[in-house]
Amino acid sequence: MSEQSFTDEEGVPDTVAIESKLPLNAIDIESQKDMESGRYHSLRSLHKWFAARPTPAVRLAVLASVYPGEIDSDELLRLMKIGPKELDSGLAEFVENKFTEEKGSGTLDDHYGYPNPNTQSPTKAEIEKLQGTLREAWGGELPTILDPTAGRGIIPFEAIRYGLPAKANELNPVPSLILKAGLEYAPEVGSLDPDIREWRDKIHETAKENIEPYYPTEEPDRQILNSALTYIIQCDSCGGEIPLVSKWWLNKDSDGGDVTVPVYEDGAVRYTYSRAESSPDGFDPDEGPLRGESAECPHCGVINQQESVQQKIKSEDFEFSIYGVNYETATGERKYRAGNELDEQGMAKAAERVESDFDLLTFLSEPVDVSSRISDPSSYGMEEWRDIFTPRQLVVQYEFYKSFEQFKPEIRSEYDDETANALLTVLTLSASRSMNYNTRLNQWRDLFGYGSHLFTDNNLILKKMSVDNNLSAPRRGYRKHSDHVIDSYETLVSYVTDMEPADVLSSDAADLTSHWEPGSVDAAIVDPPYYSSIMYAELSDVFYVIQKEYLEDIHPEIYGSNLTDKDNEAVANPYRFEEIADDEQSKDDLADEHYESKMEEIFAEVEELLSPGGVMTVMFTHREMDAWDTLTSALISSGFTITATHPIKTEMSDRIGVQGKASADSSIFLVARKEEAQSPSRTLWEEVQDDIRQAARDQAEEILDSGYNISKTDTAIAAYGPTLQKYAEEYPVVNKKGEEIRPREALSQAREAVTAVLAERFLKTDGIEQIDSLSRWYILSWLIYENDTIPYDEARQLGVAANVDIDNIKRSTKIWGKSGKDIQLKDHTDRVQDIVMLKSDSADNPSSRKYPVDPTDTRFTYNIDAVHSAIHVYEREGARAAWQWLSDRNLKSNREFEVTVTALLEVLPAESDMRETLVNLVSGETGDYLNINLSHIDMTKEGQTELSDHQ
Repeated sequence: MSEQSFTDEEGVPDTVAIESKLPLNAIDIESQKDMESGRYHSLRSLHKWFAARPTPAVRLAVLASVYPGEIDSDELLRLMKIGPKELDSGLAEFVENKFTEEKGSGTLDDHYGYPNPNTQSPTKAEIEKLQGTLREAWGGELPTILDPTAGRGIIPFEAIRYGLPAKANELNPVPSLILKAGLEYAPEVGSLDPDIREWRDKIHETAKENIEPYYPTEEPDRQILNSALTYIIQCDSCGGEIPLVSKWWLNKDSDGGDVTVPVYEDGAVRYTYSRAESSPDGFDPDEGPLRGESAECPHCGVINQQESVQQKIKSEDFEFSIYGVNYETATGERKYRAGNELDEQGMAKAAERVESDFDLLTFLSEPVDVSSRISDPSSYGMEEWRDIFTPRQLVVQYEFYKSFEQFKPEIRSEYDDETANALLTVLTLSASRSMNYNTRLNQWRDLFGYGSHLFTDNNLILKKMSVDNNLSAPRRGYRKHSDHVIDSYETLVSYVTDMEPADVLSSDAADLTSHWEPGSVDAAIVDPPYYSSIMYAELSDVFYVIQKEYLEDIHPEIYGSNLTDKDNEAVANPYRFEEIADDEQSKDDLADEHYESKMEEIFAEVEELLSPGGVMTVMFTHREMDAWDTLTSALISSGFTITATHPIKTEMSDRIGVQGKASADSSIFLVARKEEAQSPSRTLWEEVQDDIRQAARDQAEEILDSGYNISKTDTAIAAYGPTLQKYAEEYPVVNKKGEEIRPREALSQAREAVTAVLAERFLKTDGIEQIDSLSRWYILSWLIYENDTIPYDEARQLGVAANVDIDNIKRSTKIWGKSGKDIQLKDHTDRVQDIVMLKSDSADNPSSRKYPVDPTDTRFTYNIDAVHSAIHVYEREGARAAWQWLSDRNLKSNREFEVTVTALLEVLPAESDMRETLVNLVSGETGDYLNINLSHIDMTKEGQTELSDHQ
C-alpha cells in the first residue's frame, strides 16, 4: 500500500480496504464456483453478452473500493455472503478447507454448507451497518459508484444491491438494453408477473398460427422442433449433388444414436433415417462429403476445393437442404427422422413469401459491417443481416415481430409509460434471445440433438451444418427462451426491491462529463474492453438490428443509429486500419494507438468525475504484454497513480478460444488514485530497474509461499501488478538518453524475474543457467506453460528472459512453428533428419532446410539438438544403436547434455512421446552408460529393462 496521502479533505478516507490485504483465496474459490453452469448472475441469464465477471470478484471490487481503512476478513466475507451463517470466524479458512476436501454426491452448495452467494442479498441490518460505516467515512453521504464501461451491468447492479448510489454507462446498445431492464426497471417498476406472461402467450399464439404452414408434417399430430440444415452444391466435375455434411449424426445417446443415411443415385441425393446401431453395412456416420473446408463428390470422387465451395455459397449457387428433423409426437415423445420432400416444400413456401411480401423486402436489411476476416459473413455472400437467415428463419423472425407490433399499442394504452416500456423491453429481450438460436451461423450439435447458440466461438462464421429452429415449438422455441428471460428478470427484481435504481447512460465513455457533474463520483470500478480479444460492436450488430425493429420508438436514445458505434469503441482492431496503414505505422500500431487514446480519454473523464480522494479500481485480464502496456500508459497519462494491486480469478479456464492452452485465468485489480500533481522530475530507468525486478520477484514468491491457487502462467501475470505500481510511482521514467521507458519494458523485466523464481521453485535440476539460451528457453517454455502451445507474445517475452530472440532462430532451428496467434513447440520428429536415409546410398537425403538437425554430426550447436537427435536414434534404430551413438560422442561426461535431459524429464507431460523415449534412454543399458542422477525426478513411466527388448 502506498504511503502517499491522496486527500486533505475531511470526511474522505485516506485509504480503503482494497489497498490492504484481502482474503483472495476464498474469493477466488467462490468466483470459480460462480462460473459453473447455472450458478452465475441473473444479468448473464437475461441476454447474451460477452466477458462476464464472476459476482464475488465484482462484490469485492465494489465493497473494498469504498470501505474505509482495512476490513476484517470475516466481516468482508459475511457481507459478500460467503461462508455459513452460523460460523462466527475463520470463514476464509473454512472455504479453503472445503475446497481441498473430496466432494460427495450432493450439490456444490451441499458440500460447502451454504447457499450460492449469487442468490443471497445482504440483510437489512447488514446494509444499515455498512451504510453507517460508509457515511461516517465519506462525509455523511454514501459514496457513489461509477462504471463507465458497464457492459451488462453486474458492477452497478451489485452496488445498488448494497444500497449504494450507482452510475452506469455503456456505449453499445445491446448491453444498454440489459442495463435498462436490470438497473432501472427491476428496482423501479418491479415485478411484471403475471401480466408479461399473458402478453407473451398472446404474441406466441398469434405468431405460431402464422408460422405453422411453413412447417408441414407427415402426421397431423406431429410438431417439428428443429431441423439439421446443410447446403447442396453441384460437383465441379460431374455436376452431381454434394451435401456439405462432414458427419451424419443427428443425435447421440447411450445406445448409439440417430443418423441420416444418404442415398446417392443418378447424381442426386436423398436421405433415409436409421438408428446408428442398425445402420447399413459399410456406412460410417462419421464420414461425410465435407472434408475440412473442401468437399469430396460422392458420385465421382473428385475433391471440390475450398475456394470453389465458398464461391458457390457466396454466389447463392446452392440449395438449402434439411437432412434431419427432430419432432415431437402427440404424446410428447421426441424423435428423429430424415429430411424429405415435405421439408423442401416448407422451405420453398418461405422463399416464395420472402420474394413476394413487400414488407419483408426491407426487414433486417442493414448492411453487415464486419472487418475481421474470421468474423465476416460477407465472405459467404451475406451482405445484409437478413442474409444470415434461411428464408424460413427470416419469415419466423418477421412473424414474431409482427405479432409483437400487433399487441404493442394495447400494452402502451393499458399501463403507465414506465411499466409499458418495461414490458416491451423484456419481451424484446425474449425475441432477441430466441434469435440467438436460429440462424445460418448456429452449429448443429449431434451430441445433444439440436443446435448451438450463435456465439459458441465469438465469431460470425457460416456453419455448413446448421440448425433451423421452429421458434413456435417447445424445446428451443420462443416460449422457452422468454420464460428464461422473464424468470431472470423476476429474480433481479427480488434482489433490488426497495432499492434506488442506477443512473443509466448510453454514451461514449470519453464524454461522460457532458452528462454528469465533475466530482459527483467517489469510486469508479472499471472493467475495460478486452483490447483485441473481442470486437463487441461487430459481433453485437446481429442482435442490434432485430432489437431496433422492436424498440426504436420506445428507446430512441439507444437505437438512434443504423448500426452500433464502431468508431468510438475502445478496442484494438487492426482490420479497421488496413486502408490507412503505411510503412511508418502498421495496422497493429494504429490499432494500439487507437485503444490507448480511447482508454486515456475514458480515464481522463473518470478522473474529472471523481471527488478528491476518489478511488478507481480497474479489472483487467489479458495475456499480451501490449495490452497491459497500452492500458497502463493510458491510466498514468490521464492523471492516476497505482496504489495497490491484487490478482483475482475471474475467467473460466475452459473459456472459448483458450481450451487446451496455458491461459490467463486471473485478472489484476489495479487500484488507482488521482495524482494531486505529477512530479516534474524524471526517474532514470537504470536506477529503478532493479527495484522493479525485485517487486515482481517478491510478488511471485509471496504467491508461491501463500499457496494461492493460480497457475504458473497466472503467477507471471500477477507480478504485473506490483511491477506497474512501482513503475507508476517513479513515472516518468527515462533512459540515459532521455528517451521515455514505457510500461512494456518494466513488464519485460518482471517476466524475466518471475521466470527465474519459477525455475528455482519448480525445476530441481541444477545447472540450467549453464546450458545454451535456446535450450533453456525450450525447457522453461514447457515448465511454465505445461503445453506445446503458447501465446506468441508470451513466448517472445520468455525468450527475452532466456536471452534468445525467438524470431531470429525460428527458420534456422525449426524449434517452433506458428499455430494461429500462438507458437507451437516442436519435437524431434519435426526437426531431426532421418538417420536411416542419411546412411543409405540409395535414398535421397532428407531436406536440411525442413529438418535442420543432422543426427550424424558429432557436435551440436544447441544441447536440445543433441537430445532430440538421441531420441530420434533410439526410436529409429533401437537401443543398441543409441548406446553406440551416445558413446561415440562421449555424452556420458557431457554435463550440459545431462542437464538438458534431466530438465526435460522434469517438465515434459507424463503422456508425452518425447518423455517416454527419454525415460527409456535413461533406463536399461543406455541408462547405465549415461549414469544420470535421477533421484530428484518422479519417473512415472517404466523404462527399458534390456537392450534386447528394443532390437
